[in-house]
Amino acid sequence: MFSSRTARHLAPLRTITARRSTTSQHPLTAQLQLQLQMQKSPARLFSSSVSSQQVKTPPAPPSPEEKSINGQFYKTFGRPIAKVLLVAVFTYQVAYYLWVKLEYNEIKSEMRATIADLEARIEQLEQARQK
Repeated sequence: MFSSRTARHLAPLRTITARRSTTSQHPLTAQLQLQLQMQKSPARLFSSSVSSQQVKTPPAPPSPEEKSINGQFYKTFGRPIAKVLLVAVFTYQVAYYLWVKLEYNEIKSEMRATIADLEARIEQLEQARQK
């Protein structure tokens, strides 16, 4: 029992060393991958269902020179886009306020004209009634 358990525990380490010898990557990248796998290996050692075929190499960490395209775009154009959006919202609000004000003035002038017309009719009816 002890020998099979030891063999099972050493299986991930054997795959790591086999991969390390077969990879033709930069030595620093291979060393980082080895360290990452070594950090994860204690959890694998104590699990009973992990086989050497299930062990996958983690993706290489992104280098500082490699940044996402979206991050670069928003870093470059984030502030100008925000300024344009703020100016657009401000312009819309001013235009909407002016439109509402003009609409209010138009409705108010129509109501005053209607009231003046009705007052003139009332005057005519009162004069006709008094005769």
